Amino acid sequence: MVFKLKPRNDLFFAYFDQLADAIVDAASLLLQFIEQPGDSSQKLESINRVEERGDNLLSEVMVQINSSFVTPFDREDILQLARGLNSIVDHTQGTMEKIVIYKAGRPKEIYILKLAQVLEEAAEEIKAAVSKLSDIRNLHQEVVEASERIRNYEHEGDYLYRAGIALLFENTENVVDIIKWKEIYEHLETTLDYCEDVSNIIKGIAVKYV
Repeated sequence: MVFKLKPRNDLFFAYFDQLADAIVDAASLLLQFIEQPGDSSQKLESINRVEERGDNLLSEVMVQINSSFVTPFDREDILQLARGLNSIVDHTQGTMEKIVIYKAGRPKEIYILKLAQVLEEAAEEIKAAVSKLSDIRNLHQEVVEASERIRNYEHEGDYLYRAGIALLFENTENVVDIIKWKEIYEHLETTLDYCEDVSNIIKGIAVKYV
């Protein structure tokens, strides 16, 4: 009797790409909203749909992990990366949600806008890094370099966060406004922290599977 091994399930790479696309879409929507608040309910609905897309993709990844005999990476690595990518989507949506719920309006300081711009740049770099994972052995160095660039964006975000918080306390007299924007700053900075977490996961995969 001859037993045939099931082929490696490369569908996970498509899931990673789609999650990275969701990150880019969410970051772009947040940046557009900060630049031009406009109809907040419509824009929040748009980013909510992106968040739901990410959650559904994560659920599909978990189903595939349980049903796949052979996976391209260890199951733990696959799940960790998928969860990390989805966390960025969730927190990007959460940032916009806070601005809308708090009725914070347009930020007075430039640093919220700059943080959103850095997040969008980090999102694009994550997408580029994730797209190379299916050929990790040949593109190992490119993946490592992309991971370092993502970390650099997070470090830039740390500087912008500290500068923004300092200016917020310096220029804002209304205590309620300070509380609102401080929490929004923190949520956006945490989103960039998740980007760094993903960069570390990706770099770990690159080192492990070279």
